Amino acid sequence: MAEVDYNKLGEELEKQELDAPNGVPPAHVYEQLLTIYLLQNDLTAAKFLWKRIPGSTKNATPELAHIWEVGQHLWQRDLPAVYTALAHEWSPTVKDIMKALHEHVRNRAVELVGRAYTSIRADDFAQLVGMSVEEAVTLAQGHGWGYDEPTCMILPVPKTPQPHAPTPSEEQLRRLADYVSFLEN
Repeated sequence: MAEVDYNKLGEELEKQELDAPNGVPPAHVYEQLLTIYLLQNDLTAAKFLWKRIPGSTKNATPELAHIWEVGQHLWQRDLPAVYTALAHEWSPTVKDIMKALHEHVRNRAVELVGRAYTSIRADDFAQLVGMSVEEAVTLAQGHGWGYDEPTCMILPVPKTPQPHAPTPSEEQLRRLADYVSFLEN
């Protein structure tokens, strides 16, 4: 299966929304666009899209309300509720995007824990990643993190920061010249 470029799909859906006759595109455009905004973690755009969807479309398409429920939980940063809402049986229109959203939310949670914690209880980590404790421990160990069984603590190992490529001398010289020029004026 080919990798879908959700950014490009989002741009196409935005264009379809703008070009729709009478300014109201089909419901599937709203469903997919709302889901892509959530996937991009653009909660503000998702909220404004929700507000501009006509009430008649919201009433005729109950799945829109389910998608927005996920968005509300993301807005509130309630990850356990996000995973519960994502467990909904999605239509083929948004199923793949919602699966990608589920993985994206989990990956962001793992990244956050890796940066913010030196140790975290396994059950707390399991809630943050929407898994059972056993699955969460396996996930953590897959990232090279430690697990202390007697205390049930997961011990994240911080990632080593990627070294930045050194700036070429010409670029440094240009920046310095711009800075000096700015100070002189």
